[in-house]
Amino acid sequence: MGYVRETIVTTKNLDGTIKISPLGIYIEGHILKIRPFKPSVSFDNILRNKSGVINYIDDVRIFASCIVKKNIKFDSKQAKVIDCSVLKDAVSHTEFVIEKIEDDNTRPTIICKPVHEETHRMYYGFNRAKSAVIELCILASRLGIIEDKKILDEIKYLEISIDKTAGEREKEAWEWLIDYIKEYRKK
Repeated sequence: MGYVRETIVTTKNLDGTIKISPLGIYIEGHILKIRPFKPSVSFDNILRNKSGVINYIDDVRIFASCIVKKNIKFDSKQAKVIDCSVLKDAVSHTEFVIEKIEDDNTRPTIICKPVHEETHRMYYGFNRAKSAVIELCILASRLGIIEDKKILDEIKYLEISIDKTAGEREKEAWEWLIDYIKEYRKK
C-alpha cells in the first residue's frame, strides 16, 4: 500500500498560461499516480499535453491561494524536459509524462512516468502550523460535503498548532482559509 503526498501540480492551459492546482500524489514504490476529479482543468491539460510538473512546495500560501481562489502571482520558470513550468518557490520538482490512464467516470488514475527530477534548495520540513494549513485546505475544499460541525471542530483543534508554531506565511494562509470558510457559511 502506498501513501499520499500533498503537492502543487502545474499544467499548461490551451492559451499557454499555467494552471496551478493542489493535488495529492499517490506513491506506491516508484510509481506516481494522480487522481483528479472530473471535470477538472488540470485533468484536461494533462490529457492534452500528456505531461505536467509535480512541485514539492513548503510555502502553504500557494496551497491556500488555490483553494480560496486568491489571485496571487507565483513566479515560474520553464521546465527542463517537458513543455510546462516549474514554480520558482518549489523545493524540488518532478516532470512527468503519462504512462497510462485508468479511466473512471468520477476520478480517473493517471500513472505518471518521471522524466526529470531536480532539487532547488534545502528542505527544512513542515512545522505543525504548515501541516494545520494543509489540513484546513483539505477541509475547505470539502465544504458542503463534510458537515459544518466537523469542520468547525477540526478548526478548533488545528488552531492550537497555528497559535504555537505559525510564522507569518502560515498565519496569512490560515486567515485566507478562515475568511473563505466564513463566507461560504454565510450563504
